[in-house]
Amino acid sequence: MKTLSETSRSILGAPDIILNTREYENMATEDEIPKCFRLLHPIGFFAFIVFLNMPLFALFLVLLLLPRTFSDSNSMIVTYGKPINYTASFSHISTTWEECVGACYQSLSCVVAHTPESPINCKLFDVSKVFEVEKLESSSGLLVAFKAINSGNTCPIGDNPPTFGNSKNQGTASNQIANYTYDIDYSVGDTWQLSYTAIPVCPSGWTQFTRPSTNGCIQVIGGPDVTYTQSEALTNCENLGSTLTGLETIDERDFVANTGIALLGQDYPEYAGFWVSGTRKPECYTDGWEGYSYCTGTSLQQFDFTDGYLTNYAGFTWDWQQPDRNLNGPWANCIQIWIRNQAKFPQYYYTLFANGNADDAVCDVVDYQNYHLRGFACGKIPEVPMGAI
Repeated sequence: MKTLSETSRSILGAPDIILNTREYENMATEDEIPKCFRLLHPIGFFAFIVFLNMPLFALFLVLLLLPRTFSDSNSMIVTYGKPINYTASFSHISTTWEECVGACYQSLSCVVAHTPESPINCKLFDVSKVFEVEKLESSSGLLVAFKAINSGNTCPIGDNPPTFGNSKNQGTASNQIANYTYDIDYSVGDTWQLSYTAIPVCPSGWTQFTRPSTNGCIQVIGGPDVTYTQSEALTNCENLGSTLTGLETIDERDFVANTGIALLGQDYPEYAGFWVSGTRKPECYTDGWEGYSYCTGTSLQQFDFTDGYLTNYAGFTWDWQQPDRNLNGPWANCIQIWIRNQAKFPQYYYTLFANGNADDAVCDVVDYQNYHLRGFACGKIPEVPMGAI
């Protein structure tokens, strides 16, 4: 058995490792129960947690706690094996196995590293490029490292790392096309299978928000010299593969309203309206509408929403004495929000008339005496990027 100092040098290449020599020297022999110990670099840059196992299937595990990349919980789990089903790999110039493993860990796209014990010939395998790794014994001299989730800093115990006990493990990685999650499954044929799922994301130009049912993407469109009816706004959203967005939260409301201010510019001389999802139900504006309780007051149940992922409606905050229906003549059956630049108009009554407050507006009117309908907000769910598996 190596002494602790010999092992520390062979793993880290540094003689001044923070170690417990007595604990190592008293570790179980190779035909006893596995033990774990931790090697700490003196400058705290990384740590190894090493797992020693039996002669029946000698292996070791290394959890690298390096600067994090796509996931804060990914670690490198090292054992003996070789990739046998893959579409591409690339060489990495490494003089040690630890350099090879570290290169994979710090790469956003790498999920598996592999080399013979001697001489080192580091091969890295990226996400969606490697699908099966054969399990081998230590006598093969072929090392393999999986990037997998291990949220703790302790050494897992069990057979068949990185799955441990034939269960499933997961990991995260990304490439230029998409972010991915992947599963690592152990099969009875002494192989590990890797399967990948691309994570849906908001396209460029869209901002993501979290909702109870799904994440949502919002894009705000408008300007100081354009106007839109509600139907024009809806058509523009549909051309973008979306619809008019509702307002699930105050954060969504504030994002749309503040983006509206930015689109209009700091010199825009008045308030403006931007369309969001919401059209009054027919029974709430035809004869007898007063007989429906949900058609009265400020209830949002009097509106239909093209945004099918609304659950809380908390971002709809009505202006004072709104909605006012047909108080001014024609029925105001669509929902707009107000764009009010408090920096330009600091004396306004923002307690009652906040930037982003909702109002019911006539659906096909864009120009009023004191303001215009200058924009709209589209919404859709995140998408799997084109080209991702």
